[in-house]
Amino acid sequence: MTDKTPSDDSTVEVPADDSTIAAPSDKKGRPTPKRKDQEAANRRTLFDDPKAAKKADREKMRVQRDKEYQAMREGDERNMPLEHRGPERRWLRDYVDARWSMGEFLLPVAIIFVILSLFMGQFGALGGLMVLIFYVLVLAAAVETFVMVRRMKKRFIEKFGASRMPRGWTFYVISRALNMRRFRVPRPKVARGEFPV
Repeated sequence: MTDKTPSDDSTVEVPADDSTIAAPSDKKGRPTPKRKDQEAANRRTLFDDPKAAKKADREKMRVQRDKEYQAMREGDERNMPLEHRGPERRWLRDYVDARWSMGEFLLPVAIIFVILSLFMGQFGALGGLMVLIFYVLVLAAAVETFVMVRRMKKRFIEKFGASRMPRGWTFYVISRALNMRRFRVPRPKVARGEFPV
C-alpha cells in the first residue's frame, strides 16, 4: 500500500484584472430618484387630449346611431339595437303590423280635435258631442289594445313558450300599436292581414 500525501497545491487562482468587481465604496454615478418622481415617470394618461377624446366618442356614437336607424328602416336585424333583435321581437312586430288598429288613428284624430276645440264655442251643443265622440274613441282604442295584448300573449306562448317572452314586451307592442303604421320603426315587413304563423 502506498500512502498518498495531500498535495501542497492549495492555492486559488485570482484573476489578474479585478476591475470588474466593484468595490463597496464605488457609487453608481447618479442619485437615486425619489419615489414620487419614479411614479410620475411611469404614469401615463389614457387620453392625451380629453376634449379630442370626447369629440371622437361623440362622433363614434353618432355614426353608430345612424347605422342602427338605417338598419331599422331597411329591416337589417343584424345592425338594429338589441331591443329589436331576435325572432320573438320580430314576431311581435309582425303581429301588430298585420292588424288594423283604432289606436294608430288616435294621434291624427287627437290633433284634429285640438284644432277644432279652439272653435268649440262657436259649435254650441255640437262641440259637446265632438268631445263625447273623442272620449268614446279613446276608450274604444284602449279596450281594443287590451284585447290585442291578451290574444297576442296567448298565441306567442303557443309558438315560443312562456319562458321566451321578451322583457318589456307589453309596452313594446302597445307603443307600436298606438303609432301610425308609416312612422313605425323598425319599418313594417308584413302587409295588413298577413299574420305571423
